[in-house]
Amino acid sequence: MTSPQLNPSMARLLDVLDPDAVVSELYGDRGSEVYDAMTRGDGSEVREVLRIGRHAPGRILELACGSGRLTLPLARLGRETVALDSSPRMLEMLAETASRIGLDTIHPVCADMSAFELDGLFGVIVLATTSITLLSASQRRAMLLAVRAHLAPDGVFVVSVHSTGAYPIGETTQLVSVPGMESDVYLLHEQVGAGADHRDVSVLHMQRRGSSQMTEAFVSRVELLDEAQLRGELDAAGLQVRASTSVRLTDASRNLSMLECVR
Repeated sequence: MTSPQLNPSMARLLDVLDPDAVVSELYGDRGSEVYDAMTRGDGSEVREVLRIGRHAPGRILELACGSGRLTLPLARLGRETVALDSSPRMLEMLAETASRIGLDTIHPVCADMSAFELDGLFGVIVLATTSITLLSASQRRAMLLAVRAHLAPDGVFVVSVHSTGAYPIGETTQLVSVPGMESDVYLLHEQVGAGADHRDVSVLHMQRRGSSQMTEAFVSRVELLDEAQLRGELDAAGLQVRASTSVRLTDASRNLSMLECVR
């Protein structure tokens, strides 16, 4: 796929707000901080992941952990929790929060989730927030094989994916505000073109500091992947789906499927 660009309508808006603004990757250093702020307070998937985690003994591994939205609740189960992400800034924010609240069972690992090698096996491996869509088909194959190699015989792999047909062709725009950050507004735009195999994401972060205003722009591109396709890929990797749970996102217009998989 080609590199993502700011959506044309968002680009025009940015020209009005701040023509000198730089467009950056959403999962880069600064983008990671913006993503963390946008998802702050989002409780999606937490209850479901904890339910599974409580009933599956052993070490916990979270892939694409980000700044710890799910890692922190998982670590409170009292077991060793390995948090893997390719973003040093995300892991830095996670470590800062864990230290501040006194959680010492979290072990951050900076690595590519499509090519990881860790010591030992895990009773629970989690890949949530539909982060699997960040990977290409070949990367997903490699990641699923690595998951199977690291999963304990009685372990469970938890992966979330958009429900079939969750992303119709077209554009959506959402205004996101964060409690306690009244001077910051985030404009999230998502687009799926006809015949496209990906979804383009654009974010404008508008902030006011005193009498000055500034706008930042971030982009990302993710694969289109739904439950039916993922089930086929899991089966090819030797992972069997034992249960599927529909999870309502904070954005109530969309659902995702959380799959529980075993060897």
